[in-house]
Amino acid sequence: MRLEGVDTPLTDACRHVLGMPHLCPSGLSENWLWKELGHRHWGLIATVFGRAEAGFGPAGEPPVYAAFRRISLQGGDLGSVRENDALEVRSTVTYLSETRVVSRHVAACRDRLVADVEMTSVFVRRQAEGVNRSIARVRVEGRGHIMPAFGGMPVQPSSTDHVFSGAVAAPDERELGTLVVEPCPHLDFNGAGLLYFSSFVAAVDRAEWCFLGKRSGNYATRVRRALFHANVEMGDGLLVRMLASGDEASCCHRALLSTEDDKLLAEIVTRRTTL
Repeated sequence: MRLEGVDTPLTDACRHVLGMPHLCPSGLSENWLWKELGHRHWGLIATVFGRAEAGFGPAGEPPVYAAFRRISLQGGDLGSVRENDALEVRSTVTYLSETRVVSRHVAACRDRLVADVEMTSVFVRRQAEGVNRSIARVRVEGRGHIMPAFGGMPVQPSSTDHVFSGAVAAPDERELGTLVVEPCPHLDFNGAGLLYFSSFVAAVDRAEWCFLGKRSGNYATRVRRALFHANVEMGDGLLVRMLASGDEASCCHRALLSTEDDKLLAEIVTRRTTL
């Protein structure tokens, strides 16, 4: 694809007056935020490609989806917002190619940063109808435009994509245990029949609650980074192995999510502090 007709990245902004669907006891619901930003990421892609319907790709062929590969939340201050606050979200496609998309989302309230998020997705398609484990990367050729690169992001996948640089063991890291989570089709899978990326994060939160108990309820997310490798079928269980470090004032942990037959699905690093 060629650079043509696009000089600046596509940007969109919105405003949410926060109510019960947007909140949790510790402030802004991170789970709601991921779903909202995932929807905005998809909408920006559809706008650039001139398509509003679900899926890309030629008519009559299996649809192509934008599956998240990496997500990153920095500068989190989710505990600072309350009911009826106005959350301003500015979203930008910072990089778009035939194989991947990167977007950035800055959420603020009362001119104070709440979250700075970057999301990377790759184009994928099922190689066998209805089989999520057959998902493979594809190229979307000859449609839309390539956006200018943000921060030197390469066009092709990095040779270190299989290495999650955030998952480095801390000196005081200890293993908390492994929790088996059973995803529910009505709650955890999206309209494409795939386990939604936010459900992987939710599984880690369930494991944290299981291993830390009420202590977990006193924390708000400051940093979250995730790298996704594969998807699962409905009925598959998730094994969430959690390793933690930190003290009573903070909670730092990394989680390795896999299938019951040991296929690695995702790696998630989290840093939370007390409210």
